[in-house]
Amino acid sequence: MLLALLSLAGCVTWIDEQPACRFDVAPWSDDLEAHIMSGDGSGAFDYDPVDTPRNDIKGRYNVNTGDYTWSTTYANSYYITAGSVSGYGTAYHTGNLDILQTTTLTDVLGNTLTGNERTRRQGCNTTTETWSQDDQSDLFTSTGTYTSDTSYTWTADVPGYTWKGSMQSNLSRTETVTADDGSYASQITTKPEGTAEGTIAFTDTSGDDFSGSYKMRFDGGTEETLAETKNGAAVASIVTNYNYDGSGTETDTYADGSRCDFSIATDQSCTYSCSDGSTGSC
Repeated sequence: MLLALLSLAGCVTWIDEQPACRFDVAPWSDDLEAHIMSGDGSGAFDYDPVDTPRNDIKGRYNVNTGDYTWSTTYANSYYITAGSVSGYGTAYHTGNLDILQTTTLTDVLGNTLTGNERTRRQGCNTTTETWSQDDQSDLFTSTGTYTSDTSYTWTADVPGYTWKGSMQSNLSRTETVTADDGSYASQITTKPEGTAEGTIAFTDTSGDDFSGSYKMRFDGGTEETLAETKNGAAVASIVTNYNYDGSGTETDTYADGSRCDFSIATDQSCTYSCSDGSTGSC
């Protein structure tokens, strides 16, 4: 049910009542409240956010009905090309928020990803539920808190995992995922510049352990450098470089000094050549 709307014509900052959170968080919360606050108080907004990938966010919040939409344009070389959001709810004049929205993103390959999100912010505390279009079987619920004027932290209840995240006022985001059985761990920071980097460690089905570094480029391509061990003994060093379309290269250097180079096509077919002279398809 749409919550009661509070609107004051001609307000400048939107947060014109006693703020519900003791920290100054609404302007950088990167949600409907932040977008409205970039405007003139009428509910309309059109601005360039602080991160590099997004060039413009333009939309309107209808203060009479609670309906809202916005569109996002992206930098030419970014792997996401367009975004659109439609939803309804209440952006309170205290900074509280209760909204339900659908987001659609389009990438450079022409693929679209659509998801739903329900966000409720009371004071400094937020609960967010996300799920893919028409499929609540993958419902992801996180609860978070604004801990200062510049920081937001959250946790999610995922069976078998500890999942935590944070966002800073410059829109830098960090996610940490750890499996309770020790089979997986990662910490990835997405920078406002549109790139990401971090560490990753996991155990495969054969019992081999992998650990190393991860990077994502502005164009969506990824790079990894992993050390593979088994029972503590070195097996191989693996260096990958993939484009966003799935094509790329991999180089495996083994403990005995031998090496194999792999070339992967967009259809995931690949060829290899090794230091012992062997070649083939994989």
